[in-house]
Amino acid sequence: MHDLYKHASAVAVLAFWAAGLSACSSESKDVAGGVTDIGNSVASGVVVTEANMPAAYARVVAYYDSWDKTSIEDSVETKADADGKFNLNFDSTRSVVLYAENDGESGLSRMQSPENALVMVGHPRRLESSVASASSGYMRIVGSNETAAVNADGSFAFDAMPVGEISLVYVASEQPQARFDFMTAVVGDTLKIPALEELAKNDGWLTISDYRYYSGASFGGIMVDVPEGLVVPQKEIPKDTVKPLPIVPDPATTDTVAVDTTEELAVSLVLHMDGKDDQIEIRDNDGSIADTVTYVEGVSGKGILLKVGQYIEVGEIDPCAGDFTMTAWTKWGGFRGDGIYQILFAERSDWNSGLSRFQLQYEIMTSSITAVGDGADFTGYGYAWLARGNVERGGSLPMNEWAHMALVYEGGNLYLYINGVLASDEAGVPFKPKNTTEPVPFRIGGSEVPNDTWNGAIDEVRIESVAHNAEWVKAEYEKYAK
Repeated sequence: MHDLYKHASAVAVLAFWAAGLSACSSESKDVAGGVTDIGNSVASGVVVTEANMPAAYARVVAYYDSWDKTSIEDSVETKADADGKFNLNFDSTRSVVLYAENDGESGLSRMQSPENALVMVGHPRRLESSVASASSGYMRIVGSNETAAVNADGSFAFDAMPVGEISLVYVASEQPQARFDFMTAVVGDTLKIPALEELAKNDGWLTISDYRYYSGASFGGIMVDVPEGLVVPQKEIPKDTVKPLPIVPDPATTDTVAVDTTEELAVSLVLHMDGKDDQIEIRDNDGSIADTVTYVEGVSGKGILLKVGQYIEVGEIDPCAGDFTMTAWTKWGGFRGDGIYQILFAERSDWNSGLSRFQLQYEIMTSSITAVGDGADFTGYGYAWLARGNVERGGSLPMNEWAHMALVYEGGNLYLYINGVLASDEAGVPFKPKNTTEPVPFRIGGSEVPNDTWNGAIDEVRIESVAHNAEWVKAEYEKYAK
């Protein structure tokens, strides 16, 4: 995916330009590498950096390529404007991979939506892995002219892999054998993936013999695409690496008010979002008080619809000091087309300076709802993939209708409920918030980054330092369910 954690750096530009390509301005016609019948559709989108800022004047290429080929067939290209936005003519009947580069950073996208295409650019990573039982052939990255030889022991390496949505293809005897699809999700310069296995029962797919890579979290620094019906090998994992399931609490003691680790009073806030909540302030991303606030019909009275660049600041509360429950009603509009993340809850003041403890967000490129704490610390469960987002892509969060979201943190595990139903793994997703050197404010609906604003109305928010049970969550949903 991009790097999920918004760190940017620059290295040498990837050198895999197709012959005959030349850059052009966003006002010019698209350039094709030998194409005589430039396509019948238009991709409209934006290029952003790992810091979620527009990549001004980035070069954007649509490569006609797919995993069942041994090389790129052709390409068309354009150039983004000063805001990172671009329009690109392409042939919609052909498989397309979008590539972008800007100031030594690069990225790939499989373009889920031509109307809202998004490409993130970041510093290229070194990729190291192997193909089990292979001793020859080569690997290629779809949308790239780069290849890596498979050695006698099956190992291979790419010195400069773009960030984003990657399709690795194993080619033997000049025929594509199988592919492995994932999104980059690691901070650093090197990504190491365990041996990839090609199995007859997984026709056309490579797999990893470690079920943790398919557990829903971004385990090992990547988010693996798991096609429906894929059979994942289940080799035994050493017992000392398996996190035990959470202990089911005694109902008699559930939902009692807890005192957090700072020995201050527990956090217990109910925010109606009707303009009468003294605990909150609506701010613009520069930290100033917003001049205007938009109120809309909510599930109970009024709700708030934030403008892009706004967020709701609650103050320096720390529900993440122990177990917690965070809930909100939202009428969510889905993909907005101007950024990578939409933040619903965040305990942070400045991501780039490390003053970010926790956030719950929707990620555009993975269409998923995730939580981020210490994002670089995968061994410490600082990143949690909770559920697919929009229902139109097989997810759980409805669009353009009021829905209830509840996030419960108990015993080191996160549980996400949507409309009273558990949407995340029933065993919980291991997670830990990041330790910060100083108190940071709690925010709702956005952050200091303008494009992080949640795309939808928000109403009836609760933030409490106690882990509520499933029955409580369902009852909260049923209070206002239509």
